[in-house]
Amino acid sequence: MREQAPFGQALLLSGFIMLLLSILVPWWASYSALQHQAQTISSQLTATSSSESATAALAGLINSTSDQPLTDHASAWWFGQLGANQQYTQDDTQLFYRLDTKAANQQWLWVTLPLVLANLLIFITLYRRWRQIYNVEHAHLQNMLLDPEANNFRHEHPIANAIVNLHQNYDQQLSVIKRELHTAQQQSFQDSLTLLGNRFAFRRDLDLMLNDDNQLASATLMIVRANSLQSINIEQGFQAGDQYLQDIVKIVRKVIQPEIGAHGYRISGTDIAVLFKGQCEPLAPRIGDKLQQELYHYQHIHELTCAAYIGFTQLLPGQSAEQVLTRADLALAQAQGDEPNSWSMLLKQDEDESMGESQWRQRLQSMLDDNQVLLLVQPAQIYKTDMQGYNEIYTRFPNPNGGTYPASTVFAMLQRLNMSMLFEQRIIEVILAQIKQSPLTGQRWAINLTPASLQQSSFLIWLERILLRDRNITSKLVFELDEQVLQHQLDASKRLLDVIRRTGARYAVSRFGHGYGSFRLLKEIKPDYVKLEGQLVRQLHQDHTTQQFVRMIVDLAQRLGCRVIAEGVETMEQKQLLESMHIDGIQGYLIAKPSDFANFKALP
Repeated sequence: MREQAPFGQALLLSGFIMLLLSILVPWWASYSALQHQAQTISSQLTATSSSESATAALAGLINSTSDQPLTDHASAWWFGQLGANQQYTQDDTQLFYRLDTKAANQQWLWVTLPLVLANLLIFITLYRRWRQIYNVEHAHLQNMLLDPEANNFRHEHPIANAIVNLHQNYDQQLSVIKRELHTAQQQSFQDSLTLLGNRFAFRRDLDLMLNDDNQLASATLMIVRANSLQSINIEQGFQAGDQYLQDIVKIVRKVIQPEIGAHGYRISGTDIAVLFKGQCEPLAPRIGDKLQQELYHYQHIHELTCAAYIGFTQLLPGQSAEQVLTRADLALAQAQGDEPNSWSMLLKQDEDESMGESQWRQRLQSMLDDNQVLLLVQPAQIYKTDMQGYNEIYTRFPNPNGGTYPASTVFAMLQRLNMSMLFEQRIIEVILAQIKQSPLTGQRWAINLTPASLQQSSFLIWLERILLRDRNITSKLVFELDEQVLQHQLDASKRLLDVIRRTGARYAVSRFGHGYGSFRLLKEIKPDYVKLEGQLVRQLHQDHTTQQFVRMIVDLAQRLGCRVIAEGVETMEQKQLLESMHIDGIQGYLIAKPSDFANFKALP
């Protein structure tokens, strides 16, 4: 409508100009007639000799007096000087006069009025017509702005076309935004790695099932814990860990595919949840057995200690999501206490048996407060007379029933509950106290450090401080770190090794010999001890390539000043072959089994 507004303004301006001309043109004609009349009067006054004769001669042309000036109230000021009072003096003749403008005024009015009226009529008509068209177009364009379908404009109009294009662009942009919003909404409820629902989608669907108005509807929750993810990340890298998790998801998808209404979710780094419709009791054995067989197969192919654990629980009406998740967590904990890839089902939760996440936290905290840590020692047989005895310390955690929790389960819960560093510190404190009381002064004691110790700068500060307290005890310590941990966290490992070396302790690389990259690591960190991977020892008498590889390790390590100890020695053939390679020491069930620290006696 911006093109229409200037036209209306131009129309008004034209009307005003024509109206002004209708007044000024007749005025100019009358003014010209008065000028001619003034010239005539001037000639007549010059020709007359007295004021009486002049007045008689100019009757009808002027209004005059001879004795005093005329008043100004009757002067035609719109004619300027021609309509003003004037005075003529010559000899004895004196005349005061003013032009008679009646005829000029009448001429001006009789011409001006018709012209003004005609112009007003014409321009008012034109303006009203234009205004009518303008209002119609304005209303239609406004309707087009509000209603995208009202685009049937009756003639080509640039603003109408602009509005149509605007709507088209808006529709296109709106479609793009809707698609992006839909995609973003899907992604916000989807795990990017596994393409399963994420924890937000899981809580949404779990709450819907728990709050279902149909009290007869039953549902089951299954959680699969990919417990090898952390070790694979450390040993093989994060890409291998992602692939492992995707493989577990494929197995879960394959098993649950026949189940109608089953939906999978990734609810944490290691946990895959599945919601089923139906009772837990008949469903869990069927799904659990199938899934366990698939996991056994995967474990065998990929040479894992365990592929995953499975826990089942029933969704009971009226319970909260936290109660359901606690039961599922307890079912997982029970499965982790059994053989690899086991499944467990918990239909209801007894308070005395409760070991969900919150219960684990309480139990672990109680272990910390009461120093409930058992220490076992497995010595190594040393062949070099100049070497001190080497004894590896293992940690076990007692349960209320007189047994012990599986160490892997405890460490997994510690990692999940972010309590790893607290336990690592307490274990080291207990070990140092036991070593201080031990009468075996000529021995060295090996302490295994978990990968979690590398991830906390505060742990390094604490470790250095506690090792500096008693240099005599610290000099007897050897800290063991897994080769794969060192390989994948080399920078953090070097910081820890610097602390160990600076305080006077020693360090060892355990499970050493995964490949030729081991030699580069050996040269990089130069450990005090190298402990051969048990798998190498088991293959030693069967594989000449492995024998050559071990010989290279022993030769290079000893050249660098490192002591080499073989782990997992269980047969005489292995022992004799290792002795022929001039190894520094051997460790395994053939030499001694782990025994209680309090009753431990060094090897002769």
